[in-house]
Amino acid sequence: MRVDLLHLARHLRRSPISALSAAVTIALTLGAAASIFTVVDAVLLTPPPFANPDRLFTVGEVPLDEPAAAVRRAVAYATFDAWRDRARSLASFEAFDGTNLTLTDMGEAERLSVTDATPGLLTLLGVSPVLGRTFADDDEGRPVAIVSDAFWRSKLGGDAHVIGREILLSGRSHTVIGVLPARFVFALGVADVWRPLAVPPNEARGGVRVLAIARLNRGVTATEVSATLEDVSRGSRPPARVVATKVATAIAGDRATTLTLLAGAVGLAMLIAFTNLAGLLIVRSIDRRRELAVRTALGARPGEVARQLLLESGSIVALGTIGGVLLAWWMTPAVANLVLERVPGAPPIFDVAIGWRVIGGLTFLVSVCAWVCGSLPALAAARWNLVEVLRRGVTPSPRERDVRRAFVVGEVTLAFVLLVLMSLLGRSLFHLLEVNPGFDASGVLALQVSLPTATYRTPQQVSAFYSTLQSELAQRLGSRAVAVVDEIPLSGAGGRRLVGVRPGDAGREVMGRSASPGYFEVMHIPIVKGRSFEPADNAAVATPRVVISQSLVDRLFAWESPVGRQIWLVQRGVLAEVIGVAGDVKHRTLDETTMPTVYESSLQTPSPSSIVVVRSGRQPADVIAVVREEVARLDSKLPVYRVRPMEDVIAASPGLAARRLLTVAFSAFALRTTWRAGEPS
Repeated sequence: MRVDLLHLARHLRRSPISALSAAVTIALTLGAAASIFTVVDAVLLTPPPFANPDRLFTVGEVPLDEPAAAVRRAVAYATFDAWRDRARSLASFEAFDGTNLTLTDMGEAERLSVTDATPGLLTLLGVSPVLGRTFADDDEGRPVAIVSDAFWRSKLGGDAHVIGREILLSGRSHTVIGVLPARFVFALGVADVWRPLAVPPNEARGGVRVLAIARLNRGVTATEVSATLEDVSRGSRPPARVVATKVATAIAGDRATTLTLLAGAVGLAMLIAFTNLAGLLIVRSIDRRRELAVRTALGARPGEVARQLLLESGSIVALGTIGGVLLAWWMTPAVANLVLERVPGAPPIFDVAIGWRVIGGLTFLVSVCAWVCGSLPALAAARWNLVEVLRRGVTPSPRERDVRRAFVVGEVTLAFVLLVLMSLLGRSLFHLLEVNPGFDASGVLALQVSLPTATYRTPQQVSAFYSTLQSELAQRLGSRAVAVVDEIPLSGAGGRRLVGVRPGDAGREVMGRSASPGYFEVMHIPIVKGRSFEPADNAAVATPRVVISQSLVDRLFAWESPVGRQIWLVQRGVLAEVIGVAGDVKHRTLDETTMPTVYESSLQTPSPSSIVVVRSGRQPADVIAVVREEVARLDSKLPVYRVRPMEDVIAASPGLAARRLLTVAFSAFALRTTWRAGEPS
């Protein structure tokens, strides 16, 4: 063995650049592979942290005129209640609804993620608090709360006697009754605090919408449950189909496609890297055929020659593996943030950390590669004859030239596949970036402000607060620079509305927005007919006034002017006057089908949780300081949070970040492979 190590050291000293280049290639490829496969393992292969997750399904609705693959929508609580009664023998149903509340009794006011859940949800998931108890049926409507482990440690000091302690959420005191386990993450909606869901009877049919989770009884299929619930949803307004999705699939969402493509790209890159290593070692053994033939003629057994070549390939692969693992430890958090499109500072919904399962699997793979890459040159060397080698000299034989060409052709072919995929992804990304979102994002800042219902109990109080805030900010930042809206475009959020042309219509589903005067001007959304909202469009006007999008005009008023006409707002049960037509805006993703929209005046239908949008030439830090100062002057307990430039909102919109990551990854692998492909020759 000592002699083999000496031969190895002498050989590596003779051609260090070539060996180092091969090791670096393996390290880069393995580091990228380990990082991406770690994310794949966490998102697609690791079961959700629930009891028997294979029998857990999310159940939602999709409008009949949309494909089954469309975004599942939340359902009215009355629909959920009917589902639970209809399918009681097939499955257990629970529901939840995510919201945000303001914590005000522990230093500076802070927004918390809160999940309101039916009392049996945690039990359905198989989760028990480590302190205290879970919700009971009689907790509905009571101000009690179960807190996450992170909240318990950071805000409550990890107090073991926390049960019974009061916390103030949006002006209402809640009693802590439990603390959840540290490892529990509700991946369908991260929450700091859980509360029992309480739905007033007058809001069950349309005011409160929930997401439903079902645990199927043994022997029951998702198809059977969907068929049982179909009659309920087909009788809703508008009619809908029921779609049941495994919880693991719902959690992974669109990330599954991104991860599958990335895993395929990394697989090709690893195959190319190993092919390159095998070709490099075979070519180097061909160049050393005189040395190896002389050693064989002097008595070296074929096994000894093979052992030396295996040791050489193993040392290069081992060096590359060590570098790849170290690189993966550093790369994995960044790759996870990009692939999962996480907002910096947001709680993780997946436990993404490189583990021994991924490292062990890849190490086994590269070990097999080292053995194959070392065995091929050894098999070639065993066939060489000293007389023939000396007679031929340095001129390669036709077979050796064919071997070189085969490896070059193989690598170039794989590189070409990557380049084609890169081209297709790049074209898709380019077309997506060219899509007009319907507004101008440059220089616009969005800042969230939410009013606690315990303090701001009436729509008049909510409207007065936001009107005063907008007026004060307009004086400091510009009269046409500030507006208020309940949700910004491309956030993926927003309420749905049902609208018709006359009372009694079942209505068709549209996106609903509540916007203040000046909103269209601040966002540069064109008004193509009529006018936008004005201060006179307030609660004193008997008939609600709305602005509708051009796509809704095409559906409702294809052959006549909509301005001055009336539409039927189904949920509110009132007729509203159309005062203007706005250009279409992308609400969920840039590549979505245009969603018809109805804008209501925030002076008539204010939203307690709204977003201040500011278009200003001033530095963002100055704008943020002004907004926070004016909000604090009106109510010192209100935080200004989730501050986002609209350009960042577009960049982080669903699908765009994934396409950008895939394009960059495929480009890097393809260009690296193309550069390496010619080296064996």
